[in-house]
Amino acid sequence: MDGITVYQLKSHMEKYYQPLKEKLKDGSYQPQPVKRVAIPKADGSKRYLGIPCVLDRVVQQAILQVIEPIIDPHFSDNSYGFRKGRSAHQAIKKAEEYYQEGFKVVVDCDLKSYFDTIHHQRIRGYLDYFISDKMVLLLIWKFLRSGILDKDIYIETKKGAPQGGPLSPILANVYLNMLDRELEKRGHRFVRYADDFVIYVKSKRAGERVMESVTAFLEQDLQLTINQEKSQVCGATKSTFLGFNIQNLMGK
Repeated sequence: MDGITVYQLKSHMEKYYQPLKEKLKDGSYQPQPVKRVAIPKADGSKRYLGIPCVLDRVVQQAILQVIEPIIDPHFSDNSYGFRKGRSAHQAIKKAEEYYQEGFKVVVDCDLKSYFDTIHHQRIRGYLDYFISDKMVLLLIWKFLRSGILDKDIYIETKKGAPQGGPLSPILANVYLNMLDRELEKRGHRFVRYADDFVIYVKSKRAGERVMESVTAFLEQDLQLTINQEKSQVCGATKSTFLGFNIQNLMGK
């Protein structure tokens, strides 16, 4: 069903509904590789999306509607991205609160190609904690391993959850929920919006210690890579979060 538009979907679903239902029930459903699409960024680089075919998007959306109410309540209150009833504005307000409480130094960690580097075996283990239905888990696994088509060249996927499909955002939050819980266990003040997160501390020395320990956790426990060139410890007024600067927001 690749190449079919959303507007054509209804007539095709009437034709394919029963075979689709049977394949989902017996576990034989096999997603197609996602199509790689390059999106130009302001700095001249490109962001790559993985766009599923229409039928795969329908199946992913159905899975999302089932698992989101189960998983979302387990997420941290400090996580704001890709969640119903939460917004970037709320994340920024939380950052302002930390600043006003005296936490005026920020640890700004930039994750390199986060969505493309999510460790499949680890996220599979995390999903096992939330989801008991083995058929749903198998389907999610198949989507993770379905591969990428880049100009008709097939690329095997052994890691990552490419942006572009309905499941990608919640999988991204499931994976970084482990970071959230680790930061909470350590008593840190932090705000996370998807893969953008900042930690607020009271001194640069404390910030440097936090940067070192959090980097070790991300790289060793989550197998993620820190972009050293874009990560920093600095005064909160010299940093931007989600495109905003605290100094400008507070009129100082």
